[in-house]
Amino acid sequence: MRLMPDAAKAGRLVAIGVVLALSAVGGASAQLSSQGGPISYSSDNLEYMDGDRTLVLTGNVDLLQNDARLQASKLTLYFEKGAKDPSGTNAMGSGQIERIVASGDVHYVRPKQKARGDQAIYQASTDTVTFSGNVVISNDDNVLRGETLVLQIGSGRTTLKPSDKPGERIRGVLRPHQNSSGR
Repeated sequence: MRLMPDAAKAGRLVAIGVVLALSAVGGASAQLSSQGGPISYSSDNLEYMDGDRTLVLTGNVDLLQNDARLQASKLTLYFEKGAKDPSGTNAMGSGQIERIVASGDVHYVRPKQKARGDQAIYQASTDTVTFSGNVVISNDDNVLRGETLVLQIGSGRTTLKPSDKPGERIRGVLRPHQNSSGR
């Protein structure tokens, strides 16, 4: 089916509205970056469910906020119900982000730290990103592997846990930096 010119314009206006709504930063906004700021994104597809106040992005999803990037196959943003955006309306994809769920080869990149997993959930109320499934985290040349990773965005605290299977442990490689004298 081919979009008529007016329908194409309307589709572009809706997409622009979503971008502007996600860019509006107020108190307790989603913080993928410790610096906060507007969130921009790109994806192959977008679907918004007004009744559920959810925005679903699928296909090569790429979210960017300041110095942090979140990439996944699918990403669902959950907006606070009943909350109005700064303009006083309940426009599509507007208001405070309550939670973000990313799935399908999830990558999260911040300065000096990279993490990957099968799924990641950002919870605004706790300002944390929790990765699960085949988690790998790297910082410089150091690499750690586990099953569950919790990143506390504001404090910079990182917690990695093994799976619940008996005998499972955290695995890692640490590469100390050499000083100039070679020690």
